[in-house]
Amino acid sequence: MKQKSILGIVLFLSLLFVACEDKIPIKEFTRAKEAISLALSVKADQYSPVEFKEANDQLIKAHQVLIKDEKLEDSVKNSEQSYTKAMEAYNKSAVLYAADALKKADEAIAAADAVYAEKLSPDLFTKSRELYQSANGKFETKDYVASKALSDESYNKAVKAKEESLDNKYQLQVKIDEVHSTLSKIEQFDYEAYAREKYNIAKNKTADAEKAYSGDSLKDGFDAVETAKINAEEAYKLTMEGVTSKKLEEAGAVVGEAEKSNGAAVAEEDLAAAKEALSNAKLQKSNGNYDESITYSNEAIRLGNNVIEEGKKAAIAAALVKSQKDDADKDKGKDKTAVKDDKSKAAKTKKGFVEEDENYFYYKVKTWEKYEECLSRIAEKYYKNAKAWKRIQKANDDLIKNPDLIQPGWIIKVPKVRK
Repeated sequence: MKQKSILGIVLFLSLLFVACEDKIPIKEFTRAKEAISLALSVKADQYSPVEFKEANDQLIKAHQVLIKDEKLEDSVKNSEQSYTKAMEAYNKSAVLYAADALKKADEAIAAADAVYAEKLSPDLFTKSRELYQSANGKFETKDYVASKALSDESYNKAVKAKEESLDNKYQLQVKIDEVHSTLSKIEQFDYEAYAREKYNIAKNKTADAEKAYSGDSLKDGFDAVETAKINAEEAYKLTMEGVTSKKLEEAGAVVGEAEKSNGAAVAEEDLAAAKEALSNAKLQKSNGNYDESITYSNEAIRLGNNVIEEGKKAAIAAALVKSQKDDADKDKGKDKTAVKDDKSKAAKTKKGFVEEDENYFYYKVKTWEKYEECLSRIAEKYYKNAKAWKRIQKANDDLIKNPDLIQPGWIIKVPKVRK
């Protein structure tokens, strides 16, 4: 308001004394007025209030002595003093005015940097920093007005960069989810045996990233999740290298045993397939395809065990054939007369030799291939009731674990029926 009144006085005097300009210090008035306006443009009323007030007071006084006392010389002197004080106010305020603008821009850039504007709003963030550097350059050359203008532009760009970054913060959540996915894969195996430290770092850093995400500290969040990602990937590799190596070792042992077993001669196709699966498991591991390597190792183990089992079956069958041949040879030289006593007796049947005592018959299991031997057939033979097979199983529960699986050559007890 005071500034407007001064300008009004100047305008009034200019009109009043237009016919006698030599009695009015128009040049001095104008010079002082412009200096005051310049000081006001850098907020001298805030940064240099004493000098700025003095400049205004001297200009008013210059008008007063001219109007009341008609002392032209004193008016000129007051005008010059007004100019001097206005320039002092300007020089003192301009540097503070520009410095505050730089500080404001710097704080805005820091806020944008905290939400990782460098990544999430790169164009605006880069422009803001460039403008800030230019503002600094103008400040150093004491071009404070230009410095202030550039600082304001830098500030506006930084604010927009922060806003854009917050709009794109979902990108941090995507990275957090990726680390969680890797950790969940590791957790399916014994990671503590191979990569406990790496796993724990990844887990803790992921938690830090989630906390940073919630607090909009996105740069800290991205830094944390990057560390988490590196450690999670290393933990995964160490764990899977250990797991696949152990699985390959197991598969190699099974296949090696299969090659030495009787099954190598009777299950050649399975053995060849087991070797091929083992070879593929090694190849997949060397290529970093750990899941595929484990799958092939498991297949090699399955096939190798099949070969071993076929060898055992072949051995049992061979032993049974030999036993039956030996029994037949013995039967030829034996007296066909049954021998009986109080506790045991032997009888000749069309199905083979059966021993017994006062509680049980003793029956030697024959082959399925030839005789289709099973518990229900044995029950039918002794009890005339195939469903009574459970009685036989119960009497032999130490031997028969699976009623559908009885082996040729076994001697099983068949309970006698009490009358």
